[in-house]
Parts: sequence; C-alpha cells; structure tokens
Amino acid sequence: MTEAGEIRRVAVTGGAGRLGRYVVAELAAHADLLVVDQQHPERLPDCEFRQADVTDLQALRHAFAGVDAVIHLAGIDLDFPRGPEDFIQVNAMGTWNVLQAARECGARRVVLCSSVMASGLPEMREDHAPAYLPIDEDHPDRPGHPYGLSKQLAEMMAGSVRIGGPMQVLCLRPMMVSLPENIPILQAKAADPTTRWTFSHIGPEDCARAFRCALFATGVRDSIFYITAPDSCICEPTLGFAERVFGRLPALRRPDVYAANPRASLFDGSRAREQLGFEPAQAWSQLTSDR
Repeated sequence: MTEAGEIRRVAVTGGAGRLGRYVVAELAAHADLLVVDQQHPERLPDCEFRQADVTDLQALRHAFAGVDAVIHLAGIDLDFPRGPEDFIQVNAMGTWNVLQAARECGARRVVLCSSVMASGLPEMREDHAPAYLPIDEDHPDRPGHPYGLSKQLAEMMAGSVRIGGPMQVLCLRPMMVSLPENIPILQAKAADPTTRWTFSHIGPEDCARAFRCALFATGVRDSIFYITAPDSCICEPTLGFAERVFGRLPALRRPDVYAANPRASLFDGSRAREQLGFEPAQAWSQLTSDR
C-alpha cells in the first residue's frame, strides 16, 4: 500500500486549467509540483512546468520522468461543447496515455478526475432514475452522454491498470464544481422549477482539498469516490425535489442524512470521508453569500 511519506514529486496534468489552478495552489505547500499542460499556468505558486498534450504518449513519458504520483485533471469539460469523438479521444484515450506513462515511470499513485456524470444520473433520464438515496458508489452506472461515457471508460482503464501492478489508482467523481463563473448558472437553474438536474455541487477549494486527501491517504480500500458538498444548490428540500422530479421518492437507505439536513446532497460522500479523510466545508450559502 502506498504510504503518504513516499509521495514527494507530483505531476498535475491540466494544472493551468480552471480546477487545476485550485489543486496546484492547494498542493503547493505539500509536494514538489510539476504542472503538465498545453499552456503555462499564470498566477500560481512557483513550480516546474512541462508542456505536453495528454493525447501525446511520448510527451507524457518525458514529462513524468522522476515523479512519485500524478493527479490527472486534463481533459475536455462538459461546459465546453465538443463533438462526441473529442470527448472519447481526449478524455478516454488521454487517460490511458496518462496511466501508461505513469506506470512506466514508476509512479506509486495516480488520482484521476472522473465526474458524477460517469453515473449517468445527472442526465435525469426517465430510464435511469436513482434506485435509492443517497446515491453511493455502488449504484449502477448508465451514462448516455459521451462526456459521462468517457469518464466511465477512464475509470474502467484505471481498474485494468491496477490489476497485478504496484501503482494505485483512485478515481474522484466531483459534483458540478461551483467555480465563481459557474455560480450564476447554478442559481439560474435552481430558480427554474422546470430544470431537471441533481443540483449537487462542490466548492472549488473543497474539491482541490479532496485531491490532496486522495493523494496522501493511506489504507484506502476502494477506488471510486463521490466528492460532494454537504448540501444542494436548490432551496427546496432534497426529498421533496426528488419526488417531484422523478415522480416517486426513491428508497431511502439513510433517512438520517435528510433528517439532519433537509437539503443534503443526493449523493453520498461518506466513502470519501471514511477512507480519504475528506470532509467538505463549503456549503452553498457560503459560496453565494457575497453575491
């Protein structure tokens, strides 16, 4: 099992990106960082930079030389419309290249940025409603959108790489990251009663901290983790919202969650808390208090 003390030099793919900047800032005091991206990061702590595209395996082999671990954030986000083939080529094949290059260079751990979209549940399809609440990592996945499929494929690749090898791969599934530029979009969705969505979110600083927790956690048993804020970004109580949108209330496996917090997330973050030591701190009211 990888021990936290063994991880010193860490490569962060996509470290110049929207979430990447938060992750790099979070890790700056905890590791010797190498940002691997297509463009040089701006306004970040001093760290080494190597230019590389995740679709270029040879470039990644060069970039990862000497690293102990990799955090893989690079990819095409759902916020940016692209063709279905682009999501698969960059997110799925790019992840395979990252995993192969990391294994070849002797990295001990890789932490992949997957997505709640790998479950298919945020699509709110009538043929794929939650079977129970809160939704945990054991719930069946049925992504229909190419983005969600690309993330599911990345997780499957991670599982294949783990078999028979010393490199540990952890996959984090963040909710919608409530970056400052995303908050007005989320508020508009929440104000529209016709919106079909899960309304689960995670603050950017919290999300970055989750990656740090996953990087250094010891004794980890599972490989896929939901990363969610303690609440939703809609004012309506979660169970009432779920019954209204899905036409029925899914079975409650942990009714205590919603008794303690009526606006608790549809997704269960307890595995990340128990195995990674991650506890979210940014509730929706805190993220929007200055708006």
